[in-house]
Amino acid sequence: MSDWKMIVRPVLAGTRLLIAATALSGGSIIAGEPMALDWETAVAAFSVGEQRSPMVFTDKDAARCRGRWRLHADAVVDGAFPDAAISALNDQLLRPSAMHAIDFYGTEYDDRPTARKSSDEAERLLTQALAGDAAAARTYFEDLGLCSTHPETVGDRPAVAMDAPATVPQPAEPSPSVPAESDFDEPVNQQRLAFIKLFMQQLRDGAPVADLLMPKISFAYMAKHNCAAATTGYVDRLPASDVDTGFPFEATYTWENPDCTVPPELDSIEAFNLKATISQWSQIEVAVEDHNFDVFVLTDKVRNDYLLITIEPYYNSYAVSKIEYRLEIL
Repeated sequence: MSDWKMIVRPVLAGTRLLIAATALSGGSIIAGEPMALDWETAVAAFSVGEQRSPMVFTDKDAARCRGRWRLHADAVVDGAFPDAAISALNDQLLRPSAMHAIDFYGTEYDDRPTARKSSDEAERLLTQALAGDAAAARTYFEDLGLCSTHPETVGDRPAVAMDAPATVPQPAEPSPSVPAESDFDEPVNQQRLAFIKLFMQQLRDGAPVADLLMPKISFAYMAKHNCAAATTGYVDRLPASDVDTGFPFEATYTWENPDCTVPPELDSIEAFNLKATISQWSQIEVAVEDHNFDVFVLTDKVRNDYLLITIEPYYNSYAVSKIEYRLEIL
């Protein structure tokens, strides 16, 4: 029996024990049966992760992805998912494509500890998802989406520019909308607006914001250059406290135009500090990104950078789950 199959079986056993314990503690669940979960909504998070994929991966990134796909492939083969989940899986999440993804993320440098750690995290999320945790299910599939096999390059710190230009990810530009007056009257939207205003006020005051964040958030960075080039970076599960203190992250330069002046090193270590960034803004303005009132655009009209802030329900209130920083280098 492979090591990976040995991982999956405890996942299933652990799920049954968790459900049985819930039932014994007074819940209405029948032991051994999964809680109801909207698998189509959960699987839709794969596309969200895919859109946020960095497109270019280091060897460590590839190891993380290999670990996630290993766990997922074995879970599909061993029947971990209920029929409703299998019906919702797209082609990339079914066995043939999942097995292909494992090979896709194979590199000469076999970082087994990183792959194992990533697999353990996927196992934890899958266990919670099978027990009915919708948030864990979304995170599980979004993580797989970040490891979509659509990206064309897997490597680690190329020393010279490649002959063929890399593909520059083209994130959708924010198109702040003006919701109808009735949208603002919705109680849930009023609560979300109140939360984002509190977040903005703490930013204006230079106060810490970790208390308004999920314990771990996602961070995305994009600096757009001339010549259809961009420097991008992504941090998954960033501790909330790091947002207040600043943090380094790996970034990659990609380009479309073959006439671009390409730096000798495509990978670099950048740093981001939210407080220091906002301190350079003369004012903070907010717009609703869409009618869901869960993504907000924070801007300063006289600057060429902005923030996309995603919030989600958290306990009896809301919390920031993702921060995206966009910068246009003129």
